[in-house]
Amino acid sequence: MPQPPQPSRRLSDAEVEALVERVAARAAREASARAAREAVDDVFRSLGLDVRDPSDLVSWHADRQWTRAAREGSSRLGLSVKTTVIGSLVTAVLALIWSALQNGPPGAP
Repeated sequence: MPQPPQPSRRLSDAEVEALVERVAARAAREASARAAREAVDDVFRSLGLDVRDPSDLVSWHADRQWTRAAREGSSRLGLSVKTTVIGSLVTAVLALIWSALQNGPPGAP
């Protein structure tokens, strides 16, 4: 391993302290990034997904798209059913009113 170059001047205590703080901060950032990556990998692994396998990711994405489409379709179907029921009720009430206007009230001679 090559030796680092010798400084041309001796570093002051403040410069050494600043250098140590920068190195420590960088090491802390790298450690936290590594821990976050491992935590995310653990979460996906617990869900049965290997994030390093592209075919797993494609399959998982397709499953999510299908689930979203099914949910949105179900919502649209529910809206269509409600609209049909309300339309049928309104039509029945209007038919009853029309019949009453044409023939008189029910039970009248």
